[in-house]
This record gives sequence, C-alpha cells and structure tokens, in this order.
Amino acid sequence: MAPLPSFHLRNVHEVLHSSHASPQEPTPHHLAGSGRARSSQPPSGRDARITQWAAASGQIGSPADFAARLDGAQVGAELLEIFRETPEFGRSLATRIEPFLDENVAGTLKLFGGGGEAIIFYDEARQLAIKLLAPPGKAGFGWMLGLNDQKRWAIRAGGLAEAVERFACFETLFNSGLDLDQVGSEGDFLVLRQPFIAGCHPDEASLDQWMMDQGWVRWSPPTDLAMIANLTWRRDDWIATDVRPENALLAEADGRIHAIDFIIGRI
Repeated sequence: MAPLPSFHLRNVHEVLHSSHASPQEPTPHHLAGSGRARSSQPPSGRDARITQWAAASGQIGSPADFAARLDGAQVGAELLEIFRETPEFGRSLATRIEPFLDENVAGTLKLFGGGGEAIIFYDEARQLAIKLLAPPGKAGFGWMLGLNDQKRWAIRAGGLAEAVERFACFETLFNSGLDLDQVGSEGDFLVLRQPFIAGCHPDEASLDQWMMDQGWVRWSPPTDLAMIANLTWRRDDWIATDVRPENALLAEADGRIHAIDFIIGRI
C-alpha cells in the first residue's frame, strides 16, 4: 500500500479514492443513508481510513485531549451566558460540547459561537477559528446535500469520511483556508481550522454579486426545504446551498468577501 499523504484537505480525495480507499464503501451520491452517531463501536471502512490517516499524521486524540486545548473557565462562562440569552440553543450547544469540556483546564481556545454544524473556538495566538463537529449534533459531522429517494434535493447528517470529503470540495471551490486539524481516536469527532477573519457579514446584494463574479448562477432545484429552494447556486455540476450573508465575511483588511460555511453537493 502506498504511504499516506500529508494531513491536509487537499489530499482527502487521494486517501479515499486511490490505493488507500476501501473498495467496500464507495462515496455515496444520494441520501439513502444517514450519518453515523456517536458510538462505542470502532470506525470502519472509509471512516477508519480517515482515522488511520490522522493517527499516522499525529493528528488524532480523545475528547480529553481536545478539552486540554480549551480555556475551560471561559468556555463554561460563555455557555452559561448563551444559555441565559437563548435557552434552546444553549441547551443544544451544551449537549454537544459537554464531552469536551473541563472547566479546570486552562488552555488557549476560547468559545466564539456555534451553529447547526459546528462549535467555533478562537485561537488568538494563531489567529484561527477552530471548528468542532461531532454527534450528537443534528448535522453529525456536517450536512450532506443530495437527492433523496424521491429524487428531491435534501440534506442529512453526514458521516466522518463523507463530511471530510465535502469540506475538501468546499475548499477547492472557495479557497477559504479551511483545513484539517484533528480527528477523534474513535472516529467520534472532527476538528477543522480556518483563518480568523476580522470583519462583518456582507449584505445580500453584495454576496449575490460576488457569487456571480465567481461563475455561480442562482438555481432552485426540486426540494421540500425552503433553504435549498431559496439559497442555492449552481456552477457546472457543483451546487452550493445555505448561501447567505451569515455564512460569508467581508474582511476589514482587504474588503474582499470570503465564503465560510456553504453546503456543497454535486449533480
């Protein structure tokens, strides 16, 4: 077997689709299944390949290892404040972060926020946004976009390997600086990193113009989800949805728009 390449998103396709890949688990092109939830079972197939790749690269760890990177007191206090302001979201965030939180640890990562897919931490020293993705979040390791059994476009929770591949496709298309950071030793969580961009969200008109300048056109595919019907763009056989100002940033430094969190699929 050929040696594993360096641990970067740009090498994901080589790991999953060359001699490194498991022939028993081809990449899914529709939404017939569901994402794998947190489990005591060891990862298998393509998920195991991602875990082995992380281990060979020294980029693997347990929840306790990730907890050691957090400023536990700050994270706990910020969670409490979020819970007070928005109890339902605070409860969801607390459920996802609880396995990774030790308030007695004085690491460097501070809780910055979160969404449906990821919990975001801020690494001030390296000026990075650190994104933690893991079940039991509804998105699993990240939302997957594709056709369901009724041939309508939908999203579902993704498994480890397919989500990593989705993020690799996003980075190829939008060049945002997103990259791999760490994988859970049981294949139970995924950490990504991205340059921290000081700025604000663009307005809708500016974002639309930027997408058109990148060669994308608005597209409303057959779907039962308002997000896909109203926030989807297409370029050749690529699809990007959830394209809204909250998922992009207008940088203070250069005035450029940067995509952050679009959901990518392929026809």
